[in-house]
Amino acid sequence: MVRKCFFRRRSSVYVLPVLFILAVGACTKPQIAFQSVYNGSNATNVVTIDTFAVKLSTVFLDSFTTSGTSTQLLGRYKDPFFGVITSQSYTDIGTPVPLPVLTNYSVYDSIQLITRINRTFYGDTTKVQRFLVSQLSQTMNFPYNQTAFYSNNTIPYDPTILGSASVIINPTAGFTSQRQGDSIKITLPNSLGQQLFGLLYRQPDTITNATIFRNFFKGLALYPDTTLPGAVYGFKDTIVMRIYYHEPGVITIQKTTDFSTVNQFSQFNHITADRSGTPTAPLNQANPELASTSSGNQAFLQPITSLYTKLLFPTIGDLQGFPDYLAVMKAELIIKPVQGTYSPTLNLPPQVNLSLTNQGNTIGATLPYGNGNLTIDYLYGTNTSYTYDITAYIQNALTQGAVNNSKNGLILITPSTLFNTTFNRAVIGDAYNAQKSNQISLKIFYASFY
Repeated sequence: MVRKCFFRRRSSVYVLPVLFILAVGACTKPQIAFQSVYNGSNATNVVTIDTFAVKLSTVFLDSFTTSGTSTQLLGRYKDPFFGVITSQSYTDIGTPVPLPVLTNYSVYDSIQLITRINRTFYGDTTKVQRFLVSQLSQTMNFPYNQTAFYSNNTIPYDPTILGSASVIINPTAGFTSQRQGDSIKITLPNSLGQQLFGLLYRQPDTITNATIFRNFFKGLALYPDTTLPGAVYGFKDTIVMRIYYHEPGVITIQKTTDFSTVNQFSQFNHITADRSGTPTAPLNQANPELASTSSGNQAFLQPITSLYTKLLFPTIGDLQGFPDYLAVMKAELIIKPVQGTYSPTLNLPPQVNLSLTNQGNTIGATLPYGNGNLTIDYLYGTNTSYTYDITAYIQNALTQGAVNNSKNGLILITPSTLFNTTFNRAVIGDAYNAQKSNQISLKIFYASFY
């Protein structure tokens, strides 16, 4: 290993409660929280070393909860590293509250499904997207032994398409090519509208009893046209089926009534990834871990498609065998997304946290070291990085032994508010990545005898 002397300051004081380090010459002063480390009457150095191995792998974890997120995710896009990503949404629909009072003179006009964008997206928003809607053929009850819906859950729906809309969405501006503000409107069959309108007029148990109506009208599936990939968009989870009607008279009165989302906690998104032909193709439940050395010296992170990056520090204990070693003063982890793998369209997660993990790839406690302090260099790509102060973690790892450090380590995650509603992802270079400026590094600053 190559060691670099950071700087030296001689002192005639034998015991110092705090060791102050002053930069001299051409050296750079690190932000190090020094403790009571000393070397008797001898000179004390701070040495920096960045050649300890960080072993990377990509792990595929099981499905996760996508119900009750307050977000519908609809769309499809292609990613050269993560595959073709598709998301569709399932929603329970209830009766109008209060029920409208219809008369013999009330006249049905039309019915539309209305959903509103929430201005989030991932992918190419310049392309036309076609959204389809079908009626569920099974009631939206949680699967056996589940209290939520997960990303791999589906509910059967009638293949008959009730309606569709082809639109271009400008999510940042908050409008669509339909020129209906931030809403997308899908015209539904008049046969459905007239059936529901008749129930509203007669008001049998089917419309007045929520349970009976739920079994009668089981809900809706919204999904993208798979021939038109572009982006996945976020929508509010409060969709409505709106019936338009009017009351004739001297002055015609236009009216509406809404069949709205009920039980927002059960609305969920089904997310799939076809990884064929990509570096992440080998990952699945049967093969849940892929070493970075087997995938182009890079690892992959996209929690919403169940991919996480695992880090091990198998040789860190060797530091204690250095003849001049006193104590770790600071440990800085620098994670480098690979140049050319991200863009304003396929952008990086704004926050990435570190959590403990083990041989079973369990996500443990999150370390209290911030969210990575992301800096982005779109121009050259060499200065894009997430940086972490992991001093306490490395100090503890030194006491764990080589066997434990070869099994237990860290795993990259995104915050709980983002992992199941955003598609941001990263391709991370390991220590052998061909682009040397994009290699992960662990910088250790330690107090030295010499």
